[in-house]
Amino acid sequence: MAEKSPGWCVTLNEENTIKMKRTSENPQEAPPVPPPVRIHNHFEGNACLTSKAGLRETMMAYYTSHGRDPFAALPLTFVMRNSSDPEFALWQRAFGEIGDAKGQRLWLLKPGQNANRGNGIKVCDSEEEVRKHLDSKERLFVVQKYMELPMLVHKRKFDIRAYCLVTQDPADGALRAYWYPGAYLRTTSVEYSTKTKDKMVHLNNDAVQKTGEDYGKFESANKLSLTEFQKYLDENHAKDGLSVQGMLVPQMRSLVADAIKAAAQKLNPRNLEHCFEVFGFDFMVDAGFRAWVIEVNTNPCLELCTSYMSSLIPKMLDEAFQLSLDVIFPQGAAPPRASSRRGDEGVSNSWELIYCSTAPDAKELSCSWLPEMPGEGSKADLANMGQALKSVASLACMLQFSPHPAITDAAVIQL
Repeated sequence: MAEKSPGWCVTLNEENTIKMKRTSENPQEAPPVPPPVRIHNHFEGNACLTSKAGLRETMMAYYTSHGRDPFAALPLTFVMRNSSDPEFALWQRAFGEIGDAKGQRLWLLKPGQNANRGNGIKVCDSEEEVRKHLDSKERLFVVQKYMELPMLVHKRKFDIRAYCLVTQDPADGALRAYWYPGAYLRTTSVEYSTKTKDKMVHLNNDAVQKTGEDYGKFESANKLSLTEFQKYLDENHAKDGLSVQGMLVPQMRSLVADAIKAAAQKLNPRNLEHCFEVFGFDFMVDAGFRAWVIEVNTNPCLELCTSYMSSLIPKMLDEAFQLSLDVIFPQGAAPPRASSRRGDEGVSNSWELIYCSTAPDAKELSCSWLPEMPGEGSKADLANMGQALKSVASLACMLQFSPHPAITDAAVIQL
């Protein structure tokens, strides 16, 4: 765009720097031309969400400041570099207490920074295994409690990928976050079991599942739309009255809103103009039909691997560009269509505004159902947090969306 701007030429174009000069040797002969606009499709500080260590830090700071347990929104997570790190001792205590009380000993060990597509993730079930892996490499790790009572689809594990668009208004600096209704499930091809540490059983990442011989055997490209998920629930769990749109989507929307609120002051540290980004949020659903944030992805996969994805992805991106690029370059916008869900006349768009930094309620907690943090303020014991995941059977009682508050351990396991 800069190279095609009349009166200017680009002399340097790097990731963080662009340099230009006027093409006329005599500036007086050239008509005044505004400098070209540079647009960034990422936020410079997005690692506060998209790195696993950054997400833990960001969400923990936000929820503890509201007096809520952060590990009722994401699984109990410890950040450490090796077994000499102070958090390793805290993790040891949590490992022993959870193992003794619940018989749950599975944990995920993940690279804390610069990793995606399931790379470097290890399923561990012993203290020695975690210690050995931590001390084998010089890097930052997160050790996260594995969800041992997930909800299943046909006895197989799944997660949910949802999209969030974040834009920043160059005029007033307002940060806005949007939710896209076209989320979808990513399934495994192998029946779930805690008796194995096979990644094909436990990790839903496409890059992992594609290597399996049964990839695509049960669902096209191991994908299900939310509509197909609701059909599965209606056919297999009709008595539970589970509603994806009424119970699950509101949780995920609120978790996304809180994540952006938590990161708002960190996303654009130099206040660069014309920034926007589409994030991929990954959620797990436990046996109590509660959503948990697992990861936030920059550069989420946009592969058109099924007919549903071929419809979803181009539409999602086109409508994201309406709210970002078309605002800056209205002359390039598509012709007006029907009215928008945002209320803007003449634009058809499915993105739903869930957060604006200048709105009166910008600082209010979206996930109001989260339990209060154990202990007092910042003195709370990290090893004692995350009680919700340790007692999945009690989760439905805490959900304002759930119609069955008396769910039992037996019912949870049957789900």
